[in-house]
Amino acid sequence: MSNLEFARNKTDRLIEKFSGSFMSNAKWVKLLNALSSIEGLDCEAKVKLVWDDVIRDFRLDDDLEFNFDFYESSMESMISGYPNGWYDYKEIEWLKISADNEQILKITNAINGVGKFESISDLSTITLVAYK
Repeated sequence: MSNLEFARNKTDRLIEKFSGSFMSNAKWVKLLNALSSIEGLDCEAKVKLVWDDVIRDFRLDDDLEFNFDFYESSMESMISGYPNGWYDYKEIEWLKISADNEQILKITNAINGVGKFESISDLSTITLVAYK
């Protein structure tokens, strides 16, 4: 078994411990397409991965491109910290987006245009929950 296969199997075992899963690869792609289409997107995004407690920066802007920054089942160089590089969508426990009221409204409208998400929000943040 390769190191990559071992890591993916370990991630799958961690995911099994959650009571609910609310995201799929297709939903992540639709979400990232919708958010990156917001002209002048100005926000701060943080992400928590299933396999540790570190809160990382998540690159979210209007320059993201499908098949360049994010793909059908993973993303490249969008999450800070170690390990650098590729992450599968299934590794994301939640994504928290913070911005001013005007940007949050644009972000909320883009999200609602994609579909239903498990989320927690207020006037300055939206947290999209992938696992509970």
